[in-house]
Amino acid sequence: MLPWIQVTLILCAFGLLREIRPSEPFVSEFLLGWKNITEEQLNRDVYPIGTYSYLGLLVVVFLITDFLRFKPVIILSGLSGIAVYAILLWTSSLEWVQASQFFYGLYIATEVAYYTYIYAKVDPTKYPRVSSYTRIAALTGRFLSGTSSQLLTHFGLMDYRDLNYITFTAQILATFWAFWLPAVQYGIYFHRRASVGQLPLEKDLQRQSRGRKMRSNLVEASSLIMSHARAAYTRPKVLAWSALYAVALALFVQVQTYIQLLWRQIQDDTDSPVAYNGAVEAAQTLLGAGGAFLASIFATSGVPAPVAAVQGVAVFLATFVNNVFVSYAGYIVMGMLFHYTITLASAKIAGQLSDDSCFGLIFGINTLVGTGLQSILTVVLIQALKLPIASQYFALSGLYLLLASVWLLGWMVNVCRQKRSISVNNQY
Repeated sequence: MLPWIQVTLILCAFGLLREIRPSEPFVSEFLLGWKNITEEQLNRDVYPIGTYSYLGLLVVVFLITDFLRFKPVIILSGLSGIAVYAILLWTSSLEWVQASQFFYGLYIATEVAYYTYIYAKVDPTKYPRVSSYTRIAALTGRFLSGTSSQLLTHFGLMDYRDLNYITFTAQILATFWAFWLPAVQYGIYFHRRASVGQLPLEKDLQRQSRGRKMRSNLVEASSLIMSHARAAYTRPKVLAWSALYAVALALFVQVQTYIQLLWRQIQDDTDSPVAYNGAVEAAQTLLGAGGAFLASIFATSGVPAPVAAVQGVAVFLATFVNNVFVSYAGYIVMGMLFHYTITLASAKIAGQLSDDSCFGLIFGINTLVGTGLQSILTVVLIQALKLPIASQYFALSGLYLLLASVWLLGWMVNVCRQKRSISVNNQY
C-alpha cells in the first residue's frame, strides 16, 4: 500500500469515529431533562462558555499545532472529546456542565489539526484528493450520528442519556486511532525541511546549539507566516471572499448552537412531543454535501448574495411559523446553503493563493475571525441585549439579509469599475 494512502485511511478513520456523536442532535433535550437545567441557564450560562472557550483556545491551538507537528494536537482532540462526554455521563451539577463546555471548546478548536495534518504529511499533488477524503469521512460520521440517534430514540431502544455512551466509546476509539498516525517530521512553518536552495546562513543556523536553533526557528516561522498572510490579504479577492467565509461561518455556528432551544420552545407551544432532531441533522449533512458538490461545479459563476438572502428568509420562516416541521425545513435549507457558500468561498480563495503552505494558514485565520464574530454575536444578542430565543433568530435572519445586501452592493460596484476600466481602455 502506498504511504499516502495508508496515512489517509488512518486519518479518515479518526475523522469518521470522531464525528460519530449521536448524542449531539438531542444534547439540549438531554440536559433539560436529565440535569434539571432550565432553558434560560442553557441559553445564557452554558452554551456561551463553549463559544468563548472555542475562541480563546483556537488562538492557542492555531499557534501550537504546526509547532507540535500536528499529531499531539490530534490526540488532544480525542482526549478532550472523552472528557466532554465523561462529564456529561457521570456528573450532574451546573458547574460540571459548564466545565464540559470548556472541554467542548477545546474539542472543536483542535479540529484544525485534523484538517491541516495532510498539508504537512502528504505530497502537494495529493492535496485535493486527500482533502476531499477527510471531509467525506467527517460528513459520513455526522450522517451516521443523525440517522442512528433518530432510529434509536424513535424505537425506544435508547434514551437521550444512553446516546452519550455511544459518543463516549467513539471518542475512545478515535483517540486510539490517532496514536497510529505517522509522526510529522517537518512542519509547514516550524521545523521546516531544508531545501536545495536554502541559504548558507540558514544551514549554519541549523548546526548551532538547540537554544539558538529554537529561537531561529521561531523567528523564521513568524516571518514566513507574516509574509504569507500579507501576500494573501493584500489581494482584494482573497480579502473579500475571506470576509464572506468568516461571516457565513459565524452566522451558521450561531444558528446551529441554539437551534434545539428554538425547536423545544415551538414544541412546547404546539404540544409536539416527538422530536426529529437526529433526522434533521442527517438530512442537513447529506444535503450540505450536495451543496458543497454544486459549489465545486459552479465555482466560476456562483454569486453568494441570493444564497444569503434565501438563508435569511429560511431562518425567518423557521422562527416565525409556529410549526416545528417548518422550522426543521428552514434549518436544513440554511445549512445546505452554508456548505455551498463555504465551499464556494474556499475555492475562490484557493484559486488566488500561489503557495501551497499558505492554504492552511489563510483558512485557519478565516476560521479564527469567524469564531471571533460568533463570540461577538453571543455577547450582543445573549449577554448584553438578553433577547429571548425567538428574537435571537429574527436578528440572525436580518443579519443574513444584511450580508446579502452588502455583497450585492460590492458586486455592483465591482461591475461598474470593470465597465469603466474597459471604457477607458477603449478610448486609448
